[in-house]
Amino acid sequence: MKKNLYILLNMGIVLLFFSACKKDAVIDGRLSDPNINMTTYDYIKSNPRNLFDTTLIIIDRAEMKDVINASGTFFVPNDYTIGNYITLKQTEVRRKDARLNFTLDSLLKYSPQMLRDSMGMYCFKEKLTRDELSDPGALYQTNTSNIDLWVSLVEVSQYIVDGVITTKPKYIYLTKIIGAKDIVESSGVTYDPTKDAKQLDIKVLCQTTGLITTTGVVHVLSNSHNWSFKQPLN
Repeated sequence: MKKNLYILLNMGIVLLFFSACKKDAVIDGRLSDPNINMTTYDYIKSNPRNLFDTTLIIIDRAEMKDVINASGTFFVPNDYTIGNYITLKQTEVRRKDARLNFTLDSLLKYSPQMLRDSMGMYCFKEKLTRDELSDPGALYQTNTSNIDLWVSLVEVSQYIVDGVITTKPKYIYLTKIIGAKDIVESSGVTYDPTKDAKQLDIKVLCQTTGLITTTGVVHVLSNSHNWSFKQPLN
């Protein structure tokens, strides 16, 4: 990703920081100034690795450039997340007819309103910076009518190394609540109040967080997320 980001600490990054960075950088995973002197739309368009090309195609088809730039916070679904959605849809249509295909072109045949509703659920009017978030988090209204998502900053017991890394990292999660909110025990075990596994909330990790553009806050969702929170059919 581009410089000036908060970056998700994974083990490879930790090992790299051990040999190349100062202790402060190891602890907070930050590369210096998170501010980017461009709009949110222009930032994701300028990504040198082209991780948001498909995302931008949908944004443009849905005529959402102004919506993205007007949002206080945009949890960006990258191309992988949309690819995951297409794969799930492909599986669905082939259950009906093995000769059928579902591609990006199929997705773009959706009405602009359907695309706006699906992408709009990642936009929030509030500026949800790390400093504003907490554990267990809170429910926020998205740009899509009648869709609220839970946003939290969760401390995890990972990457703690005696004498080197002593501060527990905190990750931002975006969660779609299914039915009642899941219960998380102190041991980390999570379950729905109904004890029905089909009612488990859909919790998505942000792999990059805390970018401040000239129009709002940007967090990038994990590659494993399914765009629009789509789940496989049982």
